[in-house]
Amino acid sequence: MTLTACRLVGPYWYAPWRSPLLRWRMETYGVTDAQGRLLSAHDITPQRFLAFCWTNRRQLLHFLRWTATL
Repeated sequence: MTLTACRLVGPYWYAPWRSPLLRWRMETYGVTDAQGRLLSAHDITPQRFLAFCWTNRRQLLHFLRWTATL
């Protein structure tokens, strides 16, 4: 599972919110701001990234477990 997370983050290990893949996935997941507007990948800040990871931690862990089985 950890290996899968490392592959997804790639060269953005110390700043995963800069990863184009992760930002794009967050955009398609439907990340919204405080007013409820959908955010584009360019609008995702480190704070929004960490808040997204914290609020969706169970789904993210489930996804990582699933990808580790592939």
